[in-house]
Amino acid sequence: MEQLQGKHALVTGGSQGIGRVIALQLAAAGIRVTVNCANNPANAGKVAAEITAAGGSADIYRCDVSDEAAVNRMFDDLGKVDILVNNARLDPWRRTADMSEGEWWDMVMNINLKGCFLCSMAFFERAKNYGWGRLINVSSVRSFRPAEMSMIAYGVSKLGMHGITRAIAHNGAPFGITANTVSPGMVMTENLTARISPEKYQEECSAVPLGRPASSEEIADAVLFAVRNGYVTGETININGGMYYAP
Repeated sequence: MEQLQGKHALVTGGSQGIGRVIALQLAAAGIRVTVNCANNPANAGKVAAEITAAGGSADIYRCDVSDEAAVNRMFDDLGKVDILVNNARLDPWRRTADMSEGEWWDMVMNINLKGCFLCSMAFFERAKNYGWGRLINVSSVRSFRPAEMSMIAYGVSKLGMHGITRAIAHNGAPFGITANTVSPGMVMTENLTARISPEKYQEECSAVPLGRPASSEEIADAVLFAVRNGYVTGETININGGMYYAP
């Protein structure tokens, strides 16, 4: 198990939901955390304040991860980043009725997959000089299960993250860099709580063998495992209540 005190983690999309709890748990392990957001610095600031109030170390960085120049600037500004958690995503329910298939595809891929790729590449190019690094991509059980027609773009974007994980794991191994994917199923975040009706909640839970959603803390625990364990790399941690059983 690795000593994490004094390490620096960047959590993309860390201003709410799973990202917020990942940031909190990394900070509780003694890691300095940068909370990234694209559109809500006030929320990101609240997460950083939570961390510092608990005795941890945190700051925020506003950056659109689909903007290559902005991503490189972020990594230059932050200095040494030991741990990257690619958690930023476009909510699949954000699509409006007037959006074409192509417009929606581009929007989803830009954030979910291009953002992951750009941050991973910027991280790798710097971390290989440090001799140590941890990359965790937060994917989804939807990368494995057949998608409804409205969710194809989202599922494909999340499936692509696995390819990035394996490539960084393979190419990063000589430099002490590991890369893994955490693939959640249904997670009870504040967005889901606000959006889902009691009837829809029961319907969704009925598709989960364990009969309930995960908490964000359970997902963050899997991320922390991948950070702490230096011998697991190129793997997918499926944490979905039995919605998908990997071979």
